[in-house]
Amino acid sequence: MIRAYLLFIAASVALAGCGDPIGSACSIRGSGFTASHDCRNKCLMYKKIRCPDGSRIAPKVCSGKESCTTGGCPSGQICYFEDDGTDETSYCVLAETCGVQSDDSLAQWEQDSFTFAEETRRAWSEKFKNHSTTETTELPK
Repeated sequence: MIRAYLLFIAASVALAGCGDPIGSACSIRGSGFTASHDCRNKCLMYKKIRCPDGSRIAPKVCSGKESCTTGGCPSGQICYFEDDGTDETSYCVLAETCGVQSDDSLAQWEQDSFTFAEETRRAWSEKFKNHSTTETTELPK
């Protein structure tokens, strides 16, 4: 029993680094819970990234590490914060995802994506806070 467990752990560690790296072309196969892709992290096939000029693109490439922080990605990448109103999601993307930019412009893009995502989550929170109720209604007996 212990041997099987150790074998499982060893296989999990070995496979943890598998998958295509950041910037590799990707596509999602299947849908729902059975959807899959070949990326090490996330496939950005359907994700809409907001570029510094305000346009949105779906890069159709693999992302870098997930749950990054501002300034936390390797050189040549930025931490992009998804503007999802209900989920706090971030991942590294290649710096040239929206075209070649200066270092200052990349830093501003990273910060802007963080700020916009934070504002979007706050707006959703306020919207649904007003819909919740603390009153309970007793049913007739």
